Amino acid sequence: MTSSRHAVVVGAGIVGICTAIELRRHGLAVTVLDRLEPGQGCSFGNAGILAAHAVVPIGLPGAGGQLPRMLIDAESPLALRWGSLPRTLPWLMRMRRESTPARVQEIADAMRALYRSTLELHRALAQEAGVPELVLPTPGLYVHRSPQGIDLEQGLAWRLRRERGAHIEVLEGAALRQAEPALSPEYTRGVRMGPMGCTVNPLRLVQAYAALLVRMGGQVRRVEVSRVQVNHSRPREGGGITVHTSAGPVPADAAVVAAGAWSAELLKPLGLSLPLIAERGYHVTFADPGLRLNHVVTEIEAHFACTSMEVGLRVAGTEELGSPDDAPRWRRAEVLQRQARRLFPAARLEQASRWMGPRPGLPDSLPAIGAVPGHPSVYVAAGHGHLGLTGAPHTGQLVAGLVVGKPPALSLDVYAPGRFSG
Repeated sequence: MTSSRHAVVVGAGIVGICTAIELRRHGLAVTVLDRLEPGQGCSFGNAGILAAHAVVPIGLPGAGGQLPRMLIDAESPLALRWGSLPRTLPWLMRMRRESTPARVQEIADAMRALYRSTLELHRALAQEAGVPELVLPTPGLYVHRSPQGIDLEQGLAWRLRRERGAHIEVLEGAALRQAEPALSPEYTRGVRMGPMGCTVNPLRLVQAYAALLVRMGGQVRRVEVSRVQVNHSRPREGGGITVHTSAGPVPADAAVVAAGAWSAELLKPLGLSLPLIAERGYHVTFADPGLRLNHVVTEIEAHFACTSMEVGLRVAGTEELGSPDDAPRWRRAEVLQRQARRLFPAARLEQASRWMGPRPGLPDSLPAIGAVPGHPSVYVAAGHGHLGLTGAPHTGQLVAGLVVGKPPALSLDVYAPGRFSG
């Protein structure tokens, strides 16, 4: 089933591929354009978490006071690229303005509405793509070296989760040892949270979804995209967009920019100033760790997560704010490797590979989903931060619905791409 309308999706990561699949379901001819093969960007190296209860924004009330200490600590989970300060300081100031108690509640509700269906949607997609083994219902286990570091009663992050339906269970002593035998004895208290899930191979999952798209009649082309041009002289239903690429122009009736941290540069000529920043995350993957986790284990103090995958034990985390094309600072990965040894002292953590990916983040911790102001045939699906994998299927459904004029099931005002204007 193909209509006469053609949609181009810029970006072959998990968000772009899921959006393309949903556009194809609505009958549009679909072409995905990216300079990399599907899943080779941020989708390649994430922690694989399907965070159905991701309702805690990066900016919380009072967090601004911790920034100076965190930024001078070489092993802090948050770091700045000093050369990118002109870009990151305004972003941090805006994040702080978005961190009032009332605003945090609104953001948490918006995150819940977008992310809560992630496990069900991914399991259905993985089944359709022929790879059901890649998506598993897996609870999260949150640990801290100090038992007092997990404040379930007064801690705002835990209250936000609990108030929005997360199932929270405290594990102490022998119960914690039984839940995760490989955990260091330094950790005596943890919190198990669910329901949530994970993928045991995020790259293979995106590749399988891309193959599903092709079987459905969509196209994936490896080209560099330089510009999205709106041709106002043409009627909206007759090829009113030209996407300029390294292989020549591609005409379209609608375009979706899902290019991650690079989306802002493509949108700027259309008059949209989107304060996207690269939340640069690192991972270390140990090919033969000698253990398999029963949970996705998150070390709260150091802000990193550990997931057992097909390729080994992946330890992923840190927030290094900067530009997407900055060179990696591999000491961030070395910190993760040291912390993993402390968390799992008996594991074999010698055979390691490392990676960095520039996750696209907006200062209110919500993605941009919707049409570009003034250009109703150009749409944005970017800015999910470290929740792109979690939010991709629902985002794809919402954007595809907008393209074909289907009213969304929830208000999209809170995700509007133009919300930062002025």
